Amino acid sequence: MKRTEHAAQLAAHLAADLFDAEASQDEAVSQLGKLAQSLTRTRREARMSTTMGQGAFDALADAIAAQVQAQRAMVALHHALSDVKQSSSFRGIELSGHEKQGDDNTRPIGRLALVS
Repeated sequence: MKRTEHAAQLAAHLAADLFDAEASQDEAVSQLGKLAQSLTRTRREARMSTTMGQGAFDALADAIAAQVQAQRAMVALHHALSDVKQSSSFRGIELSGHEKQGDDNTRPIGRLALVS
């Protein structure tokens, strides 16, 4: 196997793992949102005072904040990996075709310009 093919294979595996981790984080945020709705609905339907269970809401808010911080760290990871790519044998490797599954957004090509 050629060196460039090997590097491309390594990069593709790394990208797939990175995208899987991101998808897991997205799912965690989604589940925490569902839990917040469920807690609110349950308390209301049980006719509990809004002062009941505040500790649970506070803990959930901490969990959501921690997950958002984890997403922030993933953004930093992307930047760090980009820096590694640019200064290593990976710099010539195109990772097209490794977009997130379900990502139907059209990716811009070329230069972007501000439109008013």
